[in-house]
Amino acid sequence: MKKNFKVITINGVRGLFAAIFVVLGLIAGFIISPGWVCMQIWNKVFEDSLTLSSMNLFQGIMLWAIIALSLYALNNKRTLIGFGSYPTLSPDQIKDIMNRAKANELKNTLKKEIENINKEIKEDIKIDKSIEKPIEHSLEKEEVKEEIRS
Repeated sequence: MKKNFKVITINGVRGLFAAIFVVLGLIAGFIISPGWVCMQIWNKVFEDSLTLSSMNLFQGIMLWAIIALSLYALNNKRTLIGFGSYPTLSPDQIKDIMNRAKANELKNTLKKEIENINKEIKEDIKIDKSIEKPIEHSLEKEEVKEEIRS
């Protein structure tokens, strides 16, 4: 498969200046000039209004960016922004989702109850172990020996 690519080579200082000139021209043509136009329109329209202040070039560029990105998002064939375009669920699907949510809630509640019961059992076992201390007898050694023999 033959592809017709044209490679642009930048040779020397003249080529570097040419590349910088092209990039600056594109920036001036597609960013700064429309921003300046937006600034001028804003300042002319709202010149008499005391509530809105005048705009500088940076704010005009930002306004142009907002306008350009909004137009791109709304006119793109792969819709980035959709209003009410999500699919609706049937009543059976909604019932199924609600039943699964209730089952998960019941499962989580039972799990918490089991954990609480396990904690109580462990505490009871600790208490029982602390009660089981050796019982001291007041019997003398001879009496113990006699009891063991009999």
